[in-house]
Amino acid sequence: MAAQSGIAPTAELNETWSSFVGDSSSRLLKIAIKDEQLVPAGTHAGSDDDAEADFALFGQDGVVEDKTPAYYIYRLNPPPNSTFAFFSYVPDHAPVRAKMLYASTRNTLVRALGDSRFSASVFATSKADLTYASYLSHTAHAAADAPLTAQEQEMASIRAAEAAAASTSGEDEARQGRSMIFGHNEQQQGGADGAAGQEDKASKTRGALPWTDEAKEKVRELGEGGDDKVGSVVQLEIDVPNETVVLSSPQPDGLTLPPSSPCYVFYKHAAGIVVIYSCPPSSPIKSRLLYSSALLILYKVAAPEWAGVTAIKKLETDDPSEVTPSWIDAELGPLAATSAAAGTDSPAAGSRSGTATPLPDEDKPKFAKPARPGRKR
Repeated sequence: MAAQSGIAPTAELNETWSSFVGDSSSRLLKIAIKDEQLVPAGTHAGSDDDAEADFALFGQDGVVEDKTPAYYIYRLNPPPNSTFAFFSYVPDHAPVRAKMLYASTRNTLVRALGDSRFSASVFATSKADLTYASYLSHTAHAAADAPLTAQEQEMASIRAAEAAAASTSGEDEARQGRSMIFGHNEQQQGGADGAAGQEDKASKTRGALPWTDEAKEKVRELGEGGDDKVGSVVQLEIDVPNETVVLSSPQPDGLTLPPSSPCYVFYKHAAGIVVIYSCPPSSPIKSRLLYSSALLILYKVAAPEWAGVTAIKKLETDDPSEVTPSWIDAELGPLAATSAAAGTDSPAAGSRSGTATPLPDEDKPKFAKPARPGRKR
């Protein structure tokens, strides 16, 4: 932000401005800097009620000079709801000192006159900028959305894809008759046959990318494994042309994730199965969109339905090198601490074959219900 010059409006300018605001016949007010003060340099009446036609006032002799900066206030609407456009005219061929002086005084002048009165503020460097067409171009540009960088456009596309995936998942649940009180409609009927059950299962996974049998089996084995499987991983990737979730080949030895392509990793933690989504910045945009939009339904629907695995936590990273056991522990927080304190005698969590399946982190209650206060004894 430019430093302010300290130049202030004179009493004469304040009086002129007050008169100008209330005079519907006045269309244009010119303000100049003279002897280190802001002074009025001319008031011009409009020819009619047409704001477009009155832009011709800028073309009258002496109103705009080729090498002399000035401020112009142009009335857009008449009293009592007057609005104005503020023009800061600093021609390219003006002396350097004058350019600096007008640039550093502009904000002071606008605040002194009341910035809420100005619906538009235009910077002009030539007479061509002081036309009605130029003014319309400025207002159209100001009203348009700010242009996005390539990265911002990419992130906007990813967010839109995620929202579409979440919406599809919600619609599927609605179509299959899910009830917060009674569960699925087939439970209310009390005796759905096998065909109906298969149809319901297919409905629940609608919208999920299909998995290969090999991918399902490896994830199921990891979930059903005991303590000897803690620290093991199964890495999946998407066959982008076929839009299918497949087993990565070769499988990594531990938490060694691809440095330049996205992947899903199922990690066997002592507390349960953790799903890790890794997407390096150098990944192709199409892959990033596909992986991101498929993530939610993959770990919430596809993994439980097709591999019998319910993850206790979903983690995301754009830096594969940071994914280590200690990083996972830190991300799990209390879950990791509880697991360490409990030891390894309890059944493995994360698979439907265990005695208890931990809830996903976002589905767990955040606070215990406080006890009801009683009388002091």
